[in-house]
Amino acid sequence: MPLLKTYIAIFVGYFLAKAGRFPPEASKGASQISMHISLPALIFANVVPAFTSSNVSALGSLFLTAFSYQLMGFAFGLIIREILYVPRNFWQGIVVLCGMSNWSNMPNAIVSSIMENSPFNPTTDPDLGVSFVSIFIVSFHLVFWVAGAARSLEWDYLPGVPQGKEAERRISWKEKPTGKFIARRILRLKVPSRDALSNPKISDTPTSSSEIHIQRKDSPIDIELQDMVEPETCGPPHRTSCLSASSNFSRCPPALNESLPAIQPVVPSPPSSQHSSDTGALTQTAVSASTFLECIKNTLRPLVAAVTPITCSLVISLLVSLVPDLKALFVDVADQEGPDWHGPDGNPPLAFVMDTASFLGDMAVPLALIVLGGSFARLKIPRPFSRLPIAAMLASAFSKMVLLPVIGVFMVQAMTRGGLIPRDALAERFVAMFLSGTPAAVYQLMVTSLYSPDGNVDILSAFLLVQYVAMIFSSAAQTAVALLLI
Repeated sequence: MPLLKTYIAIFVGYFLAKAGRFPPEASKGASQISMHISLPALIFANVVPAFTSSNVSALGSLFLTAFSYQLMGFAFGLIIREILYVPRNFWQGIVVLCGMSNWSNMPNAIVSSIMENSPFNPTTDPDLGVSFVSIFIVSFHLVFWVAGAARSLEWDYLPGVPQGKEAERRISWKEKPTGKFIARRILRLKVPSRDALSNPKISDTPTSSSEIHIQRKDSPIDIELQDMVEPETCGPPHRTSCLSASSNFSRCPPALNESLPAIQPVVPSPPSSQHSSDTGALTQTAVSASTFLECIKNTLRPLVAAVTPITCSLVISLLVSLVPDLKALFVDVADQEGPDWHGPDGNPPLAFVMDTASFLGDMAVPLALIVLGGSFARLKIPRPFSRLPIAAMLASAFSKMVLLPVIGVFMVQAMTRGGLIPRDALAERFVAMFLSGTPAAVYQLMVTSLYSPDGNVDILSAFLLVQYVAMIFSSAAQTAVALLLI
């Protein structure tokens, strides 16, 4: 019964989108509100009262569990890619699909509902459960945005990678990355020196830096990140190599360059030797400083992706919850060690901040589920069905919704017996088990559509549809198994 309202919210979004009342623009706006306002508020409202010095040790075990699930998922994706038929322009997509899971909207809805009932404590465990889920959300963002999983989706659309019907040509296992290595180095078989699906006009390994610049195109995410920190020019800002300060190309359109009148350079009179050496030294110093700053900016750019409203909310919430003097400003800590401050109304001085966070956070879960239902309504399935990699679709759904949950149950039970997770920490054990079997993240759909030359993500949509249909049955089974074990 607690799962019923989750499915109803998804169906509401689905029917609204099918009726034309929830267009993609509205879905995008709702997603921005959920990720930047309501979900950070929900995390703050739940983490501050839930975490104490006695249960903060759960951070380590939950981060370890989350990263373990992701690594095993990536391994399953690699195995499926090598053994079964997968279109050439989805080789990296299936690895990310198996490794990254939806740990935001659906788990929050189910965990908060389940923990309002026995055997959990309905007073404290719902907030504690959402706080534990937030740890998985942060680990997702670290791997997807910071570690480069999102950017790796561009590999399926690089120059030389077949697209369209050419990408659907079935090839032998010896022509796939891992299979090629095994065939060459272990079995000593004769394998073509380059990918059979690559464009023969483009070599596998560029021989000069100019070829690298010609072959590589700026990804939409790269351009978006650069536009956030650099002034707008006639094209995306150039990149400067950390080893050379002269590797910039004109980014203006060719038509604009051709329309400019020819400008003859003005040759100044030769300066004195002393002045020339001083000017050269200053110029070299300026170029070196510019290159150094550019290298620092390029190095720190991936770290900027980690600074999101969600991660900031979690850091601030943990700081407030673990410092008694700060926590007493927001919530009643009469049953804990520390000051007990109250205003004239009998509430803590900043209780209105917690009320506001709870008010905004209450819309996070239903809004995200409605957005998810709307995305289902807009999925496009390729026709005819024979074009689809049916075996890979079923294998990926089985690995994420059946195999990984079984492994997760045994792993959490082993961690409990080993003392890494306390046996009486029912909320922690349930969250660690339940989040082992969630479908792929919808974020991949949005990022892949940016990289795809024509925006076509039909293959990915088919994979997502199978997994979310399987979710209806597997989530109930997972919940029952986890409750029996704890």
